[in-house]
Order: sequence, then C-alpha cells, then structure tokens
Amino acid sequence: MTTDTLQSVDTRIMRIVHNALRRDIARSARVLRTAPPPAQTQRVALADHLVWMMHFLHLHHSGEDRGLWPLVRELNPDAGALLDAMDADHARIRPEMERVTAAATEYRVHPTAREGLSHALAALEQVLLPHLQREEDEMMPVVARTLTRRRWDDVEEQVFIASKTKRELGIEAHWIVDGVDREDYDVTVHKVGPATRFMLLHVFKRPYRRACAARWGADLDVSPRIHRSPRTEGSVEVWIDVPARQLYDMVADVTRINERSPECRSCGWLPGRSPGTVGARFRGRNRAHHMRWSRVCEVAAADPGRKFEFHTVSDRRNPLYHDSTTWSYTFKADGDGTRVTHSYRIDVLPYRPLLSLYARLQPQHRDMRPQMRQNLEALRRQAHAGAPTGSLPRTA
Repeated sequence: MTTDTLQSVDTRIMRIVHNALRRDIARSARVLRTAPPPAQTQRVALADHLVWMMHFLHLHHSGEDRGLWPLVRELNPDAGALLDAMDADHARIRPEMERVTAAATEYRVHPTAREGLSHALAALEQVLLPHLQREEDEMMPVVARTLTRRRWDDVEEQVFIASKTKRELGIEAHWIVDGVDREDYDVTVHKVGPATRFMLLHVFKRPYRRACAARWGADLDVSPRIHRSPRTEGSVEVWIDVPARQLYDMVADVTRINERSPECRSCGWLPGRSPGTVGARFRGRNRAHHMRWSRVCEVAAADPGRKFEFHTVSDRRNPLYHDSTTWSYTFKADGDGTRVTHSYRIDVLPYRPLLSLYARLQPQHRDMRPQMRQNLEALRRQAHAGAPTGSLPRTA
C-alpha cells in the first residue's frame, strides 16, 4: 500500500462551497422580501449575482458529472446506486436553475418580476438544499474512501480550477470565504499556490466588497471571520408599513424582546421606576448555544414614537459583567410607514482576557448587525400579526 493511498482525502471544500450557495440563496430571498422593494441599483446587482450564481452552480455540477462521479463509479462499483441518485438530483435541479436565471434576467429589467423571481428561488431551494445535504452526508464519505489524495487533488485542479481564468477564480475565492471561520478560510485559500493566492486575495477584494454592498447593502460585513476585533458600534435600518407610535410601543415593552431576539429568552421589569420610563430597569435572560447569562439593563431614553434606548448596567464588582453596551431604536415617519433604525454602541469593553474568551465562545458577537436585522424583521412580522402590546408590569 503506497503512502498516497494512506493519506486521507479532505473533501471539506465541498461543504464550504455548498455553504456559500446556501448563504446567498438565503440573502437573496431576504432582499426580495424586503419592503420597500430594492431600488434599481440593488435590483440590477441582485439579478446579475443570481445569474452568476446559477452559472457557477452549472459549472460545479458539470464538473462533478464529467470529472468526479465517473471516476468514483469506475473505482467503486458499489457506489452505483448513490451515484445514480446524484445524477437524478442534478437532473431535477437543472430546470429550476434555468427558471431562476430566466426570472433574474426578467427582474433585472422589470421591477414587477420580483415575485416571480422569489417563487423561482423558493422552488430551487426545495430541490437543491436536500441534494447538497445528501452529497455532504452520504456522497463525500464514499468519495473519501474511494479516491487517493493524489486523485482527489487532480480532480480539483483539472476540473474545478484549471479551466477558469484568474478573474473567475478571484471572484469565486472571495465569494466562498465570505464570512467563513479560520479553518474554512485556510482550506479554501490553500487550493492554489502562494503567488496566485496573494494575487487573488488582494486584487479582487475591493471589487467583491463593492459588489456585495450593491446587492446586500453596505451594512453587511462580508469579511472572513479571522483576526477581527469585535465591532464596537453599528446600525441597521428597515422600513415598516406601520405607524411609528405602534412600533415604539412594541419595542418599549421589553417583556416581548424574546419574541424578536435570537438570544433573549425572557425579560422582566425590576422594582423601582415605572416600566418604560427613563431610569427604569429590567433583567434580560439570554441563551446562545450552551451558554446562559443574564444582565440588568436601564432605560436611557423614552421618547414615544421617536426613540427608545437602554444600556446594560456595568457591574464593577463582577468582572464578568464589567462591560456595557447601549442599544437604541429610532423611529422616523416615512411615507405610509416608518423607517426604524436599530443601533448599538459598546461603551465599556470586557476586560481583555475575557474579550478573547468571549470572541471564541460567542463569535456572533463580533458583529451584532446580522442579529439586529433579524430583530427588525421579526418586529415587522410582529406588527403585521397585529398582536396587542403587552402591559408593563413590575416583576422582581
């Protein structure tokens, strides 16, 4: 048995590429649902990106059909049934990709085609996402057992890399490492040599970020999650077709934060000043993955229909709660609705040793804007559902 045979095949790049597809399908669906509809610049940028992504997916599947699956079938006849399933999946996905391409091309010219593109994208998700998962869970382990590392590297180089121009590779590289962690970043960028890697990462970085700002908005951080200091402030904004005072009342009722926050499990007002007024305090209980914690917060601004703001109370006696962050919501009438801006500012950072620990345990806290956008989208759904705003009881 040769040394090459003993070396394990690393197929992680398939999962990383699949995650990029999942990520941008979700981003696209979210933009298409956003009110008001995207303006012309964003509409064109989004449509062009979806056309590009369908072309990328076509090349990806063609590479598997032409260069990977036949090799596995030849070396491992027992994998025939699973390979047949992969071929059948590709056949089902292909027409849905073509529908997305056609719908995106139409949407690029006609804003009224937005709903049709949204439906085409949802139909693609129905067939594509299960296939990606099955390929990762079932097919890639078979590939890893069947091919030697040298054979796998040859397929990657000849089928997925050598056929593309430097520009194509540069755009793909930044698209794939968008938001990934250190491990996935290293897997991706080491697919090419040092000189090519340097050129791809530096020459195409700014064009990729400009393109992302056009299609997703300037507030989305598309950097890989490596060596990044936590962002100390940020804001997101959405337009909601609901009066400002109604939205303010929902936000100022902190007992409902758990209905919108990805982390908050419950909130309750504490004894003292009247709930919802400046100086009133409440305790929020949170959970993220296996971590649980609670913080006391104090209302800092309460201007009905205009601004609601609170901050976490810094406890200098407890080093775990030394930090403090201010969270605010501002409401501005805009046409038939309200432009809501949700922002945060870290006023007191955690102590340095804890800052490093928190960064590893809670990487989502490096940039809170994605969670804040989820919060505002949930506020929109909450307002449209018409659920009555709860009272502001005092609770211990």
